[in-house]
Amino acid sequence: MNIAYILSATIRSGGATKSFLQMLSGLMQEGVSPIVIVPDQDGICKDLKEMGVPVYSTTFRMRTYPSGKTLSRKLLYLPKLAARLITNRIAIRTTIHILRKHAIDIVHTNVGPVNIGFCAAQKLGLPHVYHLREYGDLDFGLKYFPNKSHFYRQLDEAPRSYSICITRDIQRYHHQDGKETSRVVYNGICSQKKELPLQNPDSLDFFLYAGRIEPAKGVMPLLEAYLIYARQASKPLPLQLAGHLNDGPYIKELQHFIATNGLQELVSFLGDRNDITSLMSKARAIIIPSLHEGFGRCMPEAMMQGCLAIGHNTSGTKEQFDNGLELTGKEIGLRYNTCEELASLLLETGTCPPDKYQPYRERAFRVVNTLYTKENNVQKIKQFYQDILANN
Repeated sequence: MNIAYILSATIRSGGATKSFLQMLSGLMQEGVSPIVIVPDQDGICKDLKEMGVPVYSTTFRMRTYPSGKTLSRKLLYLPKLAARLITNRIAIRTTIHILRKHAIDIVHTNVGPVNIGFCAAQKLGLPHVYHLREYGDLDFGLKYFPNKSHFYRQLDEAPRSYSICITRDIQRYHHQDGKETSRVVYNGICSQKKELPLQNPDSLDFFLYAGRIEPAKGVMPLLEAYLIYARQASKPLPLQLAGHLNDGPYIKELQHFIATNGLQELVSFLGDRNDITSLMSKARAIIIPSLHEGFGRCMPEAMMQGCLAIGHNTSGTKEQFDNGLELTGKEIGLRYNTCEELASLLLETGTCPPDKYQPYRERAFRVVNTLYTKENNVQKIKQFYQDILANN
């Protein structure tokens, strides 16, 4: 099978990018011949070329309206929108040329808000797959151009439009549940492991957040809950925030909150880290505070390292907890709904002996090792490709 993949970004630390690379590596071992089309030549382009994957760069943007939050952005709103539409029109033509050159069987776009692959596939009569990894508006505040209904009409363009959804909740949210053209395929986190990694209870001396530092990820509510905890605990454990620092105004807002409340000695910004799995194995617990997480790779990644998870009981995080409850009959992590509840969980886990939560860690490891393996992910996507080609 010759598959063309369209990526929205090349940033190595992005969850969608990590999931894509693991998926691609496994599919190539199953005989898939890929090409990848990206918007720039940075980040993972070098990795892809080292894997022997043909990579093409053509400038394009998401099919969303530009941001208009500041005065300068409002003044440039219409010119930016026009430039975006023109840029994407050119990118579609370039993509059509690339697809013809490689005799592509299926076009697979790695996220929902990019449509150049869909448009090119429609022109050539090729099947197209949208990999829906996000809610779009709920998690990232995106506004689809010209509207969300237009996007949904693209999803319904049978028999050549298909979707892979990374959770049942995202499938339901985008009205794809119950359709033959849509499948739920959970992200592949890692290859199966036989044993839960051992932890040193004496080293579990901090709480960890891992992910992008931005409003949708719920970092400010996490700090608000941590402040309540820090004022109640006799010896609070530090909070370490590991993730990409690309939202300057939001970072300043967080830093102001930290300074105003005297948390400078307790809260640290680590930035992007290459040793994130090591941090997970040493943390007392990982906190997943996202307001609406599509799937949330960091939670099962931490669980595979034996790290206790404390998560906001919503969206993809809730679905992972529910999957665990269904599979094992008991909770695999600690859920919360409010800042006060999170503060109470921080106080409880920060003072209790770490081995109290060993049964949670063991159940969580079992669930991830069953549902979210690279092997499961690859086999289900390969089968979906085969079903698509059988119908076209």
